[in-house]
Amino acid sequence: MTKQVADTGVITTISGKLVTILLESTDNCKDCGIRFLCSPGSDKVKIITLENSINAEVGEKVKVSEFSNILIKLSLLQYGLPLLGFLLGIIVSTFIAIPWKPIELYQFLCGVFGFGIAGILSYLIIKRMARNPYKYFNLEKI
Repeated sequence: MTKQVADTGVITTISGKLVTILLESTDNCKDCGIRFLCSPGSDKVKIITLENSINAEVGEKVKVSEFSNILIKLSLLQYGLPLLGFLLGIIVSTFIAIPWKPIELYQFLCGVFGFGIAGILSYLIIKRMARNPYKYFNLEKI
C-alpha cells in the first residue's frame, strides 16, 4: 500500500458510517489530477466524504491519504484509453473498404472518432469513480 497523496482536514459532519471532511486548500490543488474527488464543482471548497473507519468525532483533525494507486489508474483512463481509441479507430478503418480519397484522411477521421468515443467512456468511468471516493482514500488520526 503506497501513500502518494496526503492532505489534512477537519471533520465537519458525521452521518451514519460516513464523515464529511473539509480539506485545507493548497496551491497544489489546482494542478492535482484527483481534485474531482474532493471538489466536484468548486475550486474554493475542498470537501470529501469518506467512511469513518477510525471513529472520529466532529471537529477532529485527520489525515486523508490515497492508497490504491489512483493516480496511475486515472492517468491510464485520461490518456491511455483515448490514445487506444485513436489507434483502434485507425486500425479498424484499414479493414473497412471504403472508396475515399485520400485514404489517410479517412483513417485519421476514424481515429478521431475512436478518440472521441474512448474519451467519453473514460469520462463516464471517472465520474463513476468520483461517486465512491472512500474506495481510494484512507482516513487516519493526527
